[in-house]
Formats: sequence, C-alpha cells, structure tokens
Amino acid sequence: MAVTGEVSEVTIYRRWLVLFVGIIVATLLVPGPASAASPTGYEVAPVFQRFYAGYGGLSTFGHAISPPVIEDGRLVQYFERQRFEYHPEYAGTEHEVLLGLLGREVAEQEGHSFSAVAPLDGQHYIPETGHNIAPQFLSYWESRGGVRIFGYPITEAVWEGGVLIQYFERARFEYHPEFAGTANEVLLGLLGQVVWQQRARDVQYSAVSLSQQLAILLNEARQQAGLAPLQYDPMLTQIAQLRSDDMAKRSYFSHTSPEGTTVFDLLGQWGVPWSYAGETIQRNNYPLEETAAEAARSLLASPAHHAVILDGRFSRFGVAEQVSADGIHYYTVVLVQP
Repeated sequence: MAVTGEVSEVTIYRRWLVLFVGIIVATLLVPGPASAASPTGYEVAPVFQRFYAGYGGLSTFGHAISPPVIEDGRLVQYFERQRFEYHPEYAGTEHEVLLGLLGREVAEQEGHSFSAVAPLDGQHYIPETGHNIAPQFLSYWESRGGVRIFGYPITEAVWEGGVLIQYFERARFEYHPEFAGTANEVLLGLLGQVVWQQRARDVQYSAVSLSQQLAILLNEARQQAGLAPLQYDPMLTQIAQLRSDDMAKRSYFSHTSPEGTTVFDLLGQWGVPWSYAGETIQRNNYPLEETAAEAARSLLASPAHHAVILDGRFSRFGVAEQVSADGIHYYTVVLVQP
C-alpha cells in the first residue's frame, strides 16, 4: 500500500474569555527509502542509531537481538556483543547513550579475578584498573573507541582453547591466531547474546510501545535544543489514546471528529486545567520497526510542527498510538501548560 503525504496548516485557537491558547498541527508521512531487514528480526532502535553507526555498527556491536525494552527503569536494547542504554539525564552530551558493563558482568559470573597486577615489559599498563593490555589487542582497543566503547581491562589476557581472551569492562577481546593478518584476527565475544539469553529467561520484560518510542524521540529533540523534557502525564495520555483510537477505528485524520469534538473539548470534559494546550497528529504505514521514528522525523522536519514540539511554553504531554484495520498507525501528541 502506497503512502501519500500531507501536512496541515498550523491553526492557533484562542479562548478569548480566559486568553487560553491552543495550537494544532497534523502531518502525514512521505515514504523514504526502503531498508534491508535484519536477519535477527530486530532493527536498531531510533534513539540508538546514531551511536551505533558512529562507533562501528555491525562489525563492532553485531546485529540487534532484542526489541528496545525497559530494564531497571531504563530504555535498553541488546545486540550480539553489547547492551545499549539510553540515559535521558545526559541528553545532548556524549553520555546520552552508554554501553552496559557486560564484560564485568560475565567475568564475575565466570569467577575471573580482577586483582591488580604489576606492569609487564612491552605491554600497555592501565593504572586505573591495574592491568596490562595484551599487545594483540592494543591497536584494536585504541582504534575502535578505547575507554569510551570498551572500558578499561579488568583481567589479564589468558589462552583458552587456542584463543587468547581478555576481559574489558564492556567487552571480551578474543585473538584468533588462525585468522592472523585478516579482519577476524581480533573479535569481540558475543556477550550481549549471553546476557540477553539469561535476562530474557529470568526477567519479565515489557516491550517499549510505539508511543513511548515517539515520546522519547520528541523529548530528545527538545533536550538537544536546550529545553526541559516534557513530563509524562497519564491523563493526557488517556486523552491522546481516545483520539488515536477514534481516528483508527473510523478512518479519519483530523483534529475534529465527525461529530465536531476536538481535544479541547476532551480537556474540558476531563477537567484538565491548561493555559496553553496543543495537539499534533500524524499517521503512516511504515513497517513496525520504523513507524515511530518516521512519525518523529516527519513532525520535526516541518518548521511549523517543529516549532510546536519545541515550544517552551509546554511542560507536560501525553502520547498515544493506534493502528487501523488497514495498517495505518495513528499518533496523537497532546501538549499542555497547566
């Protein structure tokens, strides 16, 4: 099914008696280039795509092996060799995306000693952890991101089954002499796969919904612009869900229902106080792994819609999504300043 695109005008409503202002926008996605499907069935979550591509992508981290999930209250995604963690408290800094300490987690499980040792001749000594980086791994460690990606060494290198291995805080380095002189001479252990298999068995995960993905991306854009993130509001989210549900069920795309009801009517019916209020709606039929990212992209690509999302007068929001019988995802974002 082809997707056509349309962007509504931005309309400003004033409630003259109390000088309330509401801003409404809408957008329909224009299709982008198709992407190849991942062999694991999972794609890199939009919030991690820039970091993934910037630090080696597939060759460093492997394929995504999980959906984005909430783990210990944080958005994470597992890859064959790593766990990506989203830290909104560091939004706009180099620490917004951090890698899990999988090397330390797995080494502890296997009973490896982290005790410091003395410097060895001809090896690069790291005083922070008291370990030497084996010569076979030094060039790889330095050229692929060093401490930022792999952390410091936490064990000495040892031979196991004909392979030289050494644990770093975020990785296990493996030297394969049979591949000497090739790109596979040094490989990273599949620690993400090991930990994900354990966690998926032992932990009850809740997948991150499409609406949560969109909310994260919109707040990321605000923080990059120097604005405070919008605070999640359960009541606004329920109102947004009513709007998305209704549009998906009855196949219309408008800020006004067939009966003439708007989000402002719903805010009044639910008793939500507001001095500024707005609604943005978007719909697209992109694949499941792309739809939330494309909803954010299209909203932020339009100057008018971008201005609404980044309007500093708003402080709270609710985000919802519903898919229609014909596969169209309807997104609603309700923004309010009490």
